[in-house]
Amino acid sequence: MNTLISRVISLATALFAVCLGHSAFAQAQTSQPKIGLPPRLVIPVRTDLPVQLQSVRIRGEVSGRLALTELEMTFFNPNARILEGELQFPLLDGQSVASFAMDVNGAMREAVPVDKARGQAVFEEVIRGRIDPGLLEITQGNNFKLRVYPIPAAGIKRVILRINETLSERNGRLVYRVPIEYAERVGTFSINVNVAGASVAPLSASIALGAFTFSRTNNGFRAQTTADNFAGRGVMDVEIAASRVPQITTQMFDGITYFHADVPLAMREAPRTIPNLISLIWDSSGSGSARDHGREFALLHAYFKKMGNGEVRLTRVRNVAEPAQRFAIVNGNWRELREALKATAYDGATNLAAFVPDFEAREVLLFSDGLSNFGDQLFPALAVPLYAVSAAVKADPTLLKQLAHRNGGRFIDLNAEKPTDAARKLAFTATRVVSIDADGAQQLVMASPYPDEGRIVIAGVLTEAATSMHVNIVHPDGKTSAMVLPLKSTTARGSFAVTRGSFAAALWARLRICELEGSYDFNRAEIRRLGSAFGLVTRETSLIVLERIEDYVRHEIVPPTELRADYQRLLANAALQRKGDRTTHLENVVRMFAEKTAWWNREFPKDRPVKEDVKISGAAMTGQARQRASGGVQERRFELRDLGESVASAAPVIASPRASSVGATTNTPLRATDKLSDANKKSAAVNAATTTATIQLQKWQPDSPYATRLQNATAADIYRIYLDEKPGYLNSTAFYLDAADAFFDRGMNALGIRVLSNLAEMDLENRHILRILGYRLMQANQPAIAIPVFKKILMLSPDEPQSYRDLGLAYAADKQTQLAINTLVEVVIRPWHGRFPEIELITLGELNSIVATATESLDTSRIDPRLLKNLPLDLRVILTWDADNTDIDLWVTDPDGETAYYGHRMTVQGGRMSLDFTGGYGPEEFSLKRAKPGKYKVEAHYFGDRRQNITGVTTLQVKLATKFGSVDEREQIVTLRLKGKQETVFVGEFDVKEK
Repeated sequence: MNTLISRVISLATALFAVCLGHSAFAQAQTSQPKIGLPPRLVIPVRTDLPVQLQSVRIRGEVSGRLALTELEMTFFNPNARILEGELQFPLLDGQSVASFAMDVNGAMREAVPVDKARGQAVFEEVIRGRIDPGLLEITQGNNFKLRVYPIPAAGIKRVILRINETLSERNGRLVYRVPIEYAERVGTFSINVNVAGASVAPLSASIALGAFTFSRTNNGFRAQTTADNFAGRGVMDVEIAASRVPQITTQMFDGITYFHADVPLAMREAPRTIPNLISLIWDSSGSGSARDHGREFALLHAYFKKMGNGEVRLTRVRNVAEPAQRFAIVNGNWRELREALKATAYDGATNLAAFVPDFEAREVLLFSDGLSNFGDQLFPALAVPLYAVSAAVKADPTLLKQLAHRNGGRFIDLNAEKPTDAARKLAFTATRVVSIDADGAQQLVMASPYPDEGRIVIAGVLTEAATSMHVNIVHPDGKTSAMVLPLKSTTARGSFAVTRGSFAAALWARLRICELEGSYDFNRAEIRRLGSAFGLVTRETSLIVLERIEDYVRHEIVPPTELRADYQRLLANAALQRKGDRTTHLENVVRMFAEKTAWWNREFPKDRPVKEDVKISGAAMTGQARQRASGGVQERRFELRDLGESVASAAPVIASPRASSVGATTNTPLRATDKLSDANKKSAAVNAATTTATIQLQKWQPDSPYATRLQNATAADIYRIYLDEKPGYLNSTAFYLDAADAFFDRGMNALGIRVLSNLAEMDLENRHILRILGYRLMQANQPAIAIPVFKKILMLSPDEPQSYRDLGLAYAADKQTQLAINTLVEVVIRPWHGRFPEIELITLGELNSIVATATESLDTSRIDPRLLKNLPLDLRVILTWDADNTDIDLWVTDPDGETAYYGHRMTVQGGRMSLDFTGGYGPEEFSLKRAKPGKYKVEAHYFGDRRQNITGVTTLQVKLATKFGSVDEREQIVTLRLKGKQETVFVGEFDVKEK
């Protein structure tokens, strides 16, 4: 067993990121393990006492080169409050999560597969009800996140984590590494290791455990021990004699027989000629600084020594690819290139697809962690070999392998391979498998076409009880050979060890998924199907544990076996309910839109005095005892009878032509010749005649020392000063936002975007941080770059309407109008959780504005014609923010001193505030159809939060628009930050004047 499991256990006493209620970010202080890189532990709030690790039980099962390790950990929370836990950890190449389980009401419950995005949404919804969930998900590459809730106050929580791995070989023996190190001590420790099929007893060595001796069993050897008040150190190595015959494991799974073959294959090597012109891709993103550059340089030194004389064209890749630099290699001397690489500033996101191939180069070397997180293009196809090199613990080896193998090169893991072995991969050509086939087997996959430690791994599906598999091989001298492997599902035969086991099906699925992830964007559905069928954690599937059968039914998540009968019985009723909900939802949206239309049609007085009891000051609102949806303020509905106006007088937006028949109407797509109707044009210009309005924003002025340095720096020095400050703020969104502003203010837009893109590297797949990035790119007028960011957020959070709205608005800003309509309509027609009130109305306003002002014909057939009416406005304000479970309020005070806010939603002159968002993100909207002259003050008030968010502060975006819904619309956007509850910030103002 390798170092990763040791990492998990060595920090087990601090496994959980603790959070509850209103919190601020705090850095965890934990002891550092002696082996490897520790998991990243996030603790948003300090606790009075640390969570204690009461017991650890380790069970290991080894069969051939395959091992399954089960870690059972029991945690005790000595605090008087419920806590949530989160651990982020990497697995190494060759390891994968098999399953996990968590205790629910005192009994262990197995996790079940769920679509990744749904799993995240379900987890967050369930914990709002303070009900037990557990979620294990992959972020990117081989990096995992385990979230558990709750750890009861003064109570315990048990978690079981199971990990599969392929054992490595050392000095001719397999090595299974068992973790025994912890931060201080553990109450009870036990370990039990079974080695199946071994002919001689394994050897073990551990000072902390003392004698750990294996004794023979019916099918192998076993060793076990127990200790109390245990303080272990390091790992215990178990050395097992390596078999030299093929190890073939079969398994019947869902009526299908899978096999997994681990086959010896002697590696032949021959020196190869290094080309004299190569491309060197150097990942210079922020995460690149974590790579072991010493090992990278040692490998390059050996490579250039063998090259002798040649030319290197260096391309640094960050969020974009920089122009290539040329370096001459003379007699193996690469000093100039080395100095250039040493001087690299590691900054920005990773966009490997930005590389543009140099068609003169005869070979490509890629040095990267493979964690590409910016842009949505594919890595370009190459006509020459590519060698991918990783020297990072946190990496995506699957992607790097696929890039190398697809382009006829090899993958080199400098963390796992000896320097001499790594250098040989670059300097020598080697034996490789070119094809595999079998008449009685299908869906054959390989771990790698190159032998690893003298063995190849092949898996597939047996369609016959007995068959033969042909492995076709090419050697360095160009000669070919073939190996024939008899496959039989039940017996051992000849020199081939064939056994039944519980590994084969999942291992086949894992190899197949690795193969598919080489073209992830095209294979997401197949990856999702495999993850669900085999219970695997993938980029498309997670593992979840829920407490109540009702939660499994409501979210259509198939539960563990013991709950299946109740699940099937309740599921049929739930399906009928959901069908009715969708119909009811549309009618509710139509009703709400009719109410808003009636408000828009009403003429409000502009000269009526404002009563004193509605002229509410900001200070008074701050001091109010605010009652929320759970118990107090009743949000007033503005019914048609209150307004006394005809809904029909709002101008309809041009929609698809309608074909009528008796009893039915249908929408059809617009033809290319369709034009905007006169009514539509009139509505788009309804308020353009009488007044003009300007927008003045309160620019964010950071007061931190780094901001002062950046503001005072010269253009020549500012980037160097930024790089000097950056190491102290690697996990601060505020730093990158402030620094990017400093570059944008000076017109250094390319550097501003680079600095912003660091947000994509901060916390893999954190949608809150990605939202900040997307919003700030939109503010910088970069919708084309923001679109892939919002696509990623939608993939992560399809159960949140903001994900569709943000992407749709980005499409609109990028003039992809039809895509904008198609995306925004999803917000309108889908039923959403009650914590997203009136988002359909806000989005309808934006959708209708886009249709009304479009210059091309659009297909609006998916939109109910009752919802196609443009409602232009003199003034509009939209407030959004990045943090879930956070309550921020929009305040707009008009020239009469009357403030519209959540508790006073309609002003005398007709200003309308949307319903209150208390659960996160917004949007909250202020609308005014016709504005009287004067100044309108816009503020944001931070009421409070119930969140767990590593950003520490809440970042909000406010968009002020004039002449919304018309061709004369103008808008400005500002990004601000709120640090403390009850804080109020001035955003800006409208200045409305008579023409």
